[in-house]
Amino acid sequence: MKRLLAAPLALVLSVSAFAHNGMEHIMGTVTAITATSIDVKNPKDGKITPVLTDAKTMWMRGKDMITAKDVHTGDRVVIHAKKVDDKFLAAEVEVGTTTAASHSH
Repeated sequence: MKRLLAAPLALVLSVSAFAHNGMEHIMGTVTAITATSIDVKNPKDGKITPVLTDAKTMWMRGKDMITAKDVHTGDRVVIHAKKVDDKFLAAEVEVGTTTAASHSH
């Protein structure tokens, strides 16, 4: 089952950012997270993109709503964000169902 989920996630994460319905998609691995931002490392070029979060940001793992406190460094994410004053503001953060840490067992 994990392999079935990993392949589509890997495909989705292979693209760094693209526009869709006025949103940018930032994809990669979480390198840092605070109460007001999340930094995401692109798996292709290693570039880290900072993304602001606010009270309206929705946090999801699969179909389950979570909170920012449930997201950790190393988690894979897809962030739907709007560009505001040359910065990204997350509308939704989708967290992968597996992490690098869960594969190290």
